[in-house]
Amino acid sequence: MIDLSQATTDQLIQLIDEDPTHMARLIDHTLLKPDATEAMVAQLCHEAIQYNFASVCVNPTHVLYAAEQVAGSGVKVCAVVGFPLGASTTKAKVEETEQAIASGATEIDMVINIGAVKSRDEDFTQAQITAVTKATHAHHALCKVIIETSYLTNEEKVRVCKAARAAGADFVKTSTGFSGGGATVEDVALMRYTVGPQMGVKASGGVRSFDDARRLIAVGASRIGTSNGVRIVQEAQLARRGETHILRVAEAVLYVTDIPRAKQFYTQVLGLPLSSEFPDTLFLQTGQNSTLILFDMNTMETRISPIPGHGARGRGHVCLAIPPEQMDAWRERLIQHGVVIEHEQEWSLGTHSLYFRDPDENSLELMDGRHYRRVWRRLQETGDLGY
Repeated sequence: MIDLSQATTDQLIQLIDEDPTHMARLIDHTLLKPDATEAMVAQLCHEAIQYNFASVCVNPTHVLYAAEQVAGSGVKVCAVVGFPLGASTTKAKVEETEQAIASGATEIDMVINIGAVKSRDEDFTQAQITAVTKATHAHHALCKVIIETSYLTNEEKVRVCKAARAAGADFVKTSTGFSGGGATVEDVALMRYTVGPQMGVKASGGVRSFDDARRLIAVGASRIGTSNGVRIVQEAQLARRGETHILRVAEAVLYVTDIPRAKQFYTQVLGLPLSSEFPDTLFLQTGQNSTLILFDMNTMETRISPIPGHGARGRGHVCLAIPPEQMDAWRERLIQHGVVIEHEQEWSLGTHSLYFRDPDENSLELMDGRHYRRVWRRLQETGDLGY
């Protein structure tokens, strides 16, 4: 297995493309909420062990407990220092670093003094980063320097990255996640260009999906800090090369004339698991808490059902979300089953769709799941339904 600490960007991307689940080994599974409880930290550690994350990243008060929870697992404990404002004195940051390491941390994420950088106090900035880095290395731990990109100009980002490199720090890191801004492709690319290939770059803040993480690694990130690690790895599991999975679909109904034939198509061709079956109705599972219902048109007039009879054979349309990495595999699968692809569509947001029909002429669309991720993210962040 490749040593990830020494891997180049090209090697990391190749590794992830060969098996997306290797993404887990680059994730710092993070819980930095001020209201985090011991039970929440225990869950974080359990997940980190289960999914083989690189580390758990916690506030200093939770380091000792986290270290006990992950002992012997290979998962490291990362502690934040001077978090989240970075305005602590150098002495306080060094003491906090030493105490965290004594409690079991083997990685330190230290927030710079942002005001000093903005004031062009180069000597203070260099001295503080150097002091924390030396304290960290004295105990054989790693030092990551959080530069808080959302507060800095590009010129300031370059200056502080150079200071971190000169201090001998192991990583530069984009964000605390508390400043209202997070990791961007542009910032990660600039940071990687500035520090060169030998130093680590940690992208943190707003990394919510496998696509997000892969995009950041492709431009130079070598570690991902996120509280969405479980979701990212679950998406990675679905994105294994050559596999074909439906991510989700809003609950939908289609009407068919031959239930056995429809069952064969949807379970064998599309691979949807059957959750319930009745003589005139099939319930197919299309993702977490989502269902596709197939009704027999021949019994719609006589059956007793709380769902009113509506629609007609061949007039239904359902859009199924799939991992973007599986588009080629799905195309090949449909062709192998003799399914005619009637149309392919490239959308303005970079989303791609395949259109085909079931045996009853209902229209089906396989859409790159990034569209759904964008929609759900927008809903989660703003509550805006106007999409």
